[in-house]
Amino acid sequence: MKNQTYLRILLLIIVFLFYACETEKVSTNVIESSSLKMKQMGEVYHFNAPIYDISSAPDGSIMVGLNDGEDRSIQIIKNGKVSKIIGLESQTDIQGISTIGSGNAFITTGGTDLAMNGELYRISNGGTRMVADLAAFERNYDPDAMEGIQWKNQLCEAIDGFSAGPQNNPFKVTAVSGEEVLVADAAGNSVLSAKTTGEIDWKAILTPPLDNSGEFMVRWYAGESEDIQCYAQPVPTSIAIGPEGNVFVGELIGALSEADGVFPIGRSRVWKINKDAMNVVLNEKVTSEDYEVLIEGLTSVIDIEIGPDGLLYVVEFDETSWFASFIPNVASGGTITAYDLEGNLVMQVASGLEFPSAITFDKKGNLWLLQNNNTYWVTGNMPTVRKLQ
Repeated sequence: MKNQTYLRILLLIIVFLFYACETEKVSTNVIESSSLKMKQMGEVYHFNAPIYDISSAPDGSIMVGLNDGEDRSIQIIKNGKVSKIIGLESQTDIQGISTIGSGNAFITTGGTDLAMNGELYRISNGGTRMVADLAAFERNYDPDAMEGIQWKNQLCEAIDGFSAGPQNNPFKVTAVSGEEVLVADAAGNSVLSAKTTGEIDWKAILTPPLDNSGEFMVRWYAGESEDIQCYAQPVPTSIAIGPEGNVFVGELIGALSEADGVFPIGRSRVWKINKDAMNVVLNEKVTSEDYEVLIEGLTSVIDIEIGPDGLLYVVEFDETSWFASFIPNVASGGTITAYDLEGNLVMQVASGLEFPSAITFDKKGNLWLLQNNNTYWVTGNMPTVRKLQ
């Protein structure tokens, strides 16, 4: 999920509408209510600007990153009220939030073309400071192209309104401690480890999904001779850390080739990485003791969380994939599903959700849900944060 510039949105709408007309497998069900098939709803809070993530604090409050034009701020929901606790001067939107105390958190900001923006901030004691330059790391190292098996050619970034070269988008963030975080770099196809000292390294590089021949799925060909294979993007969107320290990574797959149906339905995975593993390439072609595909056959995973019951909660954006947020009348609803930490399905928590974007659990174990981020032109609804009973 690279940062959505206006140009890219226009390009995607044009291309996606064409493919929607050509694809027979896409559902045409219209979601009429965000409460469809949902459990009893609790309190609901409405916002008039994009929100990408929410996170609960020890005092029971829910932290929200609000992006109202250039006015970016951290809001909290507490005791039935919403209030601003701090503003952020940043070139790009607040994306990930991970609380480490009441009023204290790590936040990430979005990337832009050629990785010119995207930082890690620490907020505490009413102040903010940038602690790690994630964009500079991408520009200097570009892990999926320059490290590991180097599966991506930088020329392959020249699509959907972006330039050939390094691309980043620090999407969601999870605190390991008060001094270290893991960041899902969505456009970088990597999981980064960043510290408050400014030190950054890559923990894992994701690789593309496999086709029926067991090879990486090719989306298009780049280069003057069109001989460079450009693969479907394995986009990390979310990270959770289990009770034993193992790391779970949720994935959203980018657009497929026309021959593969364009819509990446059933292509997303949840990966499990052993707690001590570092600089690992998550590759289905290779068996490793450091990682495994824990869950497969998912569609557009947008968030994962470890619940108070020890289960892994997985949020799928929509059953027709993330394309549904660009094309009116194709959405069939998102889901929240719980698995044990061995990848076994335990229960479906909610279904038919209108574009769920993030979840968090408060100190009482209540599940909170963010919906309808940046999908107003499709749904007519602005973002809401609500408690599910």
